[in-house]
Amino acid sequence: MFIAQQMLITLRLVLMTIILLTGISFTTLAEEPIVRAQNSSDDVTDSKGLNSQAQNLTTSTIEVTIAKGAAALGNKAFSPDSANVKLGQNVTWTNGDSQFHTVTSGTGPDDPNVANEFDSKALSPGEKFSHGFSNESLAGTDVAYFCQIHPTMIGTITID
Repeated sequence: MFIAQQMLITLRLVLMTIILLTGISFTTLAEEPIVRAQNSSDDVTDSKGLNSQAQNLTTSTIEVTIAKGAAALGNKAFSPDSANVKLGQNVTWTNGDSQFHTVTSGTGPDDPNVANEFDSKALSPGEKFSHGFSNESLAGTDVAYFCQIHPTMIGTITID
């Protein structure tokens, strides 16, 4: 009986830690996958209950999937591993793997500009992250990104 109580307490502490680190709530876990968005000009909610971030995700979005077994796939961990977007378009990454991953701008952990453009933080399996490429100074450039947990996972977004 004592061991079962200790296991229950440990499980509760682990769940609380996960919730605190990721911001996931119990109700969120039962709903659709989480979509995090960045670079929204405002956060006004419309009559359908959608905020501007969610509305922006519905227009002109490029989809990228984190593949199953991504940690061992290197530059093939993101599918597609290279994508072209127009200035103002959104990219949505979906974690299709069973492990946690990040989507972080930069060439790797030693890049002095790591996460300057975007950083998803830890994405749980099935979770989504979106970023709008609206920074005009990025036009005509390639934006490298990687997973901070598995730095060999790399990809590129080319902004036309």
